[in-house]
Amino acid sequence: MSDDPERSTSNPDELRTLNMATPTPHTENRSWFAQRGTPTSTSSGGHGTAAPTPPSPIGTEVRQPAQISPAVVPPSPTVPVSIQQADVVANVVKNLHIEKRTRDVLDGVDLDRDDIRQQPFVRDNEWSNAWNKVVNPATSRPNQRVLLVVAPGSYGSTTFALQLLARHTGAHIDLVKLDADWTAPKVGRLPLVDRRAFQLDLKDPDRDRPSTDFVSALDRHAQDLEACDSYLVITVAEELYDHKLLLPGSNVQVVRLHAPPPARQVVEAHLRARDCVGLVPYLDVLDPTRVSLDGLDAVEAVRAAGTVITAWQEYERATLTTVAVTDPHTVASDNALAVRMTDALSDWRDKLDKLFGETATIHGGKDASLTFDDRCLLLSLAARQSSPLPDIAQSARMLQETVTPADSARSALGTGAQAVFTGRGLRRRVIDVGGSVDSHDAVAFDRPGYGKAVLTYVWDNYEVMRRPLLQWLVKDGGASAAEYSVDAVSTLILRHGGAEHFSLLGSVTRGAKSDLLPAVMLRAVRDEHIGRQAWGTLYRWAGTQEFAGLVVAICQRVLSDQAASASMAKMAMVRLRRVVHTSPADDTRNAVMEVFTELSGRPDGIERLAEEVQAWQDAKAGSRAGALAFLALMSTHQEPLPHLLTHGESLGIDVNRALGDLLGDMSTAPDVIPRLSSWIAASATDESAYDEVVARLVPVLRGHRMFQASMGLMQALKDVRTATGENAGADFYEHLVDKRLRPLISIEEAEERA
Repeated sequence: MSDDPERSTSNPDELRTLNMATPTPHTENRSWFAQRGTPTSTSSGGHGTAAPTPPSPIGTEVRQPAQISPAVVPPSPTVPVSIQQADVVANVVKNLHIEKRTRDVLDGVDLDRDDIRQQPFVRDNEWSNAWNKVVNPATSRPNQRVLLVVAPGSYGSTTFALQLLARHTGAHIDLVKLDADWTAPKVGRLPLVDRRAFQLDLKDPDRDRPSTDFVSALDRHAQDLEACDSYLVITVAEELYDHKLLLPGSNVQVVRLHAPPPARQVVEAHLRARDCVGLVPYLDVLDPTRVSLDGLDAVEAVRAAGTVITAWQEYERATLTTVAVTDPHTVASDNALAVRMTDALSDWRDKLDKLFGETATIHGGKDASLTFDDRCLLLSLAARQSSPLPDIAQSARMLQETVTPADSARSALGTGAQAVFTGRGLRRRVIDVGGSVDSHDAVAFDRPGYGKAVLTYVWDNYEVMRRPLLQWLVKDGGASAAEYSVDAVSTLILRHGGAEHFSLLGSVTRGAKSDLLPAVMLRAVRDEHIGRQAWGTLYRWAGTQEFAGLVVAICQRVLSDQAASASMAKMAMVRLRRVVHTSPADDTRNAVMEVFTELSGRPDGIERLAEEVQAWQDAKAGSRAGALAFLALMSTHQEPLPHLLTHGESLGIDVNRALGDLLGDMSTAPDVIPRLSSWIAASATDESAYDEVVARLVPVLRGHRMFQASMGLMQALKDVRTATGENAGADFYEHLVDKRLRPLISIEEAEERA
């Protein structure tokens, strides 16, 4: 079975699997261990008698297990039963093991109903008509348990769905937003829980395209949801939904949104929600020749509201004046603020079309196009906004060098030194492209809206410039990734959110010693519109050696973010698991181990590590990540008893089994022994705690393939003294080594053998 939920091939239904086996001889290996306590039993998983364990040099003794009467397990009327080896059902069952396996369902985030209802929400005639189609006026509940909302991207369909569930489902029903962390939509991955209202987005063209089987299966799922008093609303991007092929059953309703809500109303609603109602009048005095809110989709309208607020904040900071934004009776009396808002909301396309038109050789008028050098200078100002003049000049030259190949006939400056010297000076050029320079040569470009427009204009209109633009921003931001470079790259990459843009960014930053990629990807996975594409990119990168380290760094930031949802944390753990599974490099394994060790210091991190160990022990995931998670949990500090010994059972971990598996493997035993010795050393001064630790570890160390591991542990303990003054290594030697072998094997000799 795959070690990743995204690649899971398990049965989508909950199963009770009855593994029935006939008697298996239990072989007790006495080799060099003294036999104390109850031996660990083993049983075969097949029909018939397993071959006995080969005898040790000292000899073996075979004990037959006691006869167990056949047990009758009536099948549940609602849970399918799978019986393996049905030919033994009629015979006497000697060993019965019942395993309950739950579906690998999508994870989600719980939402607060009141919070959703208080969020800005605009419903015009178009949306009201769609709303009325899906709500039963008599019951004020959705007509069907499954609803598909089909709309073009950025129209606000997710808001429509969440508001519908928050306003038209019972107060006893919990709201959950699901994260579709899958490779393709599957009804078997949808959760089926009592009294839940689920919302799910299908917007990724590579991973969310619904199939005919998926839509057809939703009809049966709707009936199951009704039995649970639950609901499911799925929003589907219009380009992913084929209306001719995807025909849902009678229990599924489809509604289409043909237009977003009016942008002006959305902007006003968000300004009021953010307690900035005093800015609403300024929307009426914006320059209509440069700014038009008409035609913005829902996402653009929300961003416009944020832009208005940012422009006001920057205005107050720059002018040291105060605007009564919370006063609903405020009038738009500050012309300078209105101009700044116009600048911020304008896309500047007309001006930029002229600046980036046919290249001019002279600057005889304000509408003359910029030369190549000046275009680099303008981009430097757009990214940095304000810096010392030498830094602006150096950044512009760096961009020129990035764009101009090294083997070009042109110089590194893009033009010959003589041409540069005979042209306009740097101060004049800065002023011509919209900046200002004071008497101390400090450059200011206090035009955030214009700067953003410049960057996006070049990105959209000059595809050939995308790679060198990213290369320059990565290099210009330095190893620590200056905030302006992260902002600029995020603006470009997150604007359209295509997978090809993430791939381009990855190829540019792959060999760079910069924190920019993790910072940008952290913003991307948090973005509600392109988060899915970002997580999908990280999954692909996790399977490659060249990006493994970057994926670990990004997932570490997600897991250390207290604001990250449980669903985001789960997706980060899945990608770390994939890194460990696909990358053999020791440095990558060590990096993941560092992340897991950090998690072991937090309660929520302990739970996530425990889930990883459970997946390993349930054979739902590969052993590598599970082993690292267990090792990290072994490092959790607690005295006098180790945390895993006291809480392992409550965490769902079979501690003895995990220790036996890791100690019995010579590739992992060296990692376990230091942690075990730390356990014992921490408890050594407390006699009762020490006795309990010994009682738990000795049976494990008597297992098969434990010679080298046990002797290595004894060596590690030779300097540890117990509360009674006894040497801990010698004490374990007395517990483990058969008396007949003690004259032949000492701790020191065993060390030389190993």
